[in-house]
Amino acid sequence: MNSHSYEEVLEKVFVLSKVRGMNRSLTNIRRLCKIYNHPERAYPTIHVAGTNGKGSVCTKIAAALSEQGYVTGLYTSPHIASFRERIRLNGQMIAEEEVAALFSEIQKIIIESDIAATFFETATLLAFLYFQRKKVDIAVIETGLGGTWDATNVIHPLISVITSIGDDHKDILGGSLEKIAEAKAGIIKENVPLVIGPDVPYSFMQEAAAKCKSPLYQSTFHNQDFDCENTEIARLVLSITDSTFPLSESAIHTGLKAKPLCRFEQYTGDKEIIFDVAHNIHAFRKLLGMLAHKYPQHDYRFVVGFSKDKEIEESARLIQDKAYAIHLVSGAHPRLAPLEDIQKAFAITKGNVYIEKSIDEGVQNALSACTCRPEVVVIAGSFFLMLEARKALGLPTPEDPHTWYDPLRVVTAKD
Repeated sequence: MNSHSYEEVLEKVFVLSKVRGMNRSLTNIRRLCKIYNHPERAYPTIHVAGTNGKGSVCTKIAAALSEQGYVTGLYTSPHIASFRERIRLNGQMIAEEEVAALFSEIQKIIIESDIAATFFETATLLAFLYFQRKKVDIAVIETGLGGTWDATNVIHPLISVITSIGDDHKDILGGSLEKIAEAKAGIIKENVPLVIGPDVPYSFMQEAAAKCKSPLYQSTFHNQDFDCENTEIARLVLSITDSTFPLSESAIHTGLKAKPLCRFEQYTGDKEIIFDVAHNIHAFRKLLGMLAHKYPQHDYRFVVGFSKDKEIEESARLIQDKAYAIHLVSGAHPRLAPLEDIQKAFAITKGNVYIEKSIDEGVQNALSACTCRPEVVVIAGSFFLMLEARKALGLPTPEDPHTWYDPLRVVTAKD
């Protein structure tokens, strides 16, 4: 078997992501896992879904387990700058050579078996195999989108987690909160404990959990600081898994401080700068609450762009009501909404909205704007503008050898 270089793999993945979108069926991933004699069953897992907060909760749980000395896998999505961010072992990204070798092996099987696997199915299998071959003690697995038809939903975890329910991906998951909740509840397994966050409707999940004879636990901790809420969800999960994976107070304390990139990530220079991947109305409400809590005497200057699949209008109204100034941006990433579409959602007549030619220009103009009051520059919105924004500030971010884009999540098949 000829192995591809990491750069060649990225090229192939980009093509794959454009040709095949999201598959609303578990047939492909089940076939692939069966061919490999079910690597996803080789180690215990924790499965995490939710509209917002799931990446942070996964990161905290995995960090605490790793701190205790357990060999811990972590699978998350999407990524900011490198595909390798998605698959980690004890906090370290998978090596380029290992991505290349595993992808080449999987592609050979996919072709020989005539399986039309999507990007996400391929990446998920790659993570399962990597964790098996590294002999992990446990893996923390984040859903990509929804729950029921997500490729990760072939695992049978020690515990299932739903961090939050909010309006996002309505076009795929359904046009109501109940439909979205139903899709997230698809990760609940027979007799497997379920942990839910404070904003998840208890009565709905109680009924869904009862059908599966699954014990239900809810973190009821509310806070202006959404990282604190995520911390308490993760703490509850770790308390339930303690009988199987005991942890010291020190490991828990250290692990719960972990955060992924661009989750209220703060930098101080001539102005305060915040990176945050708030990308829907629920997340923007949390972000604005956090800004008011942390910076009550500051004005908020936003640099904001959105993905194509987002309902921009509601978020735009919320941002414009609180922001002193707004710089609208878009970029080359195919998942980013065109600038003209974003512009339509904002009331340009207010005079505090600026249309920028690029993400770099938007960041630089926001930083150089003269103000008479203390100001926070908030770079928010789509995951897919964060790399360019970080590069505009010269921040070190491990980046793939060339630009590679995440797949267009379009439903292409039904069960």
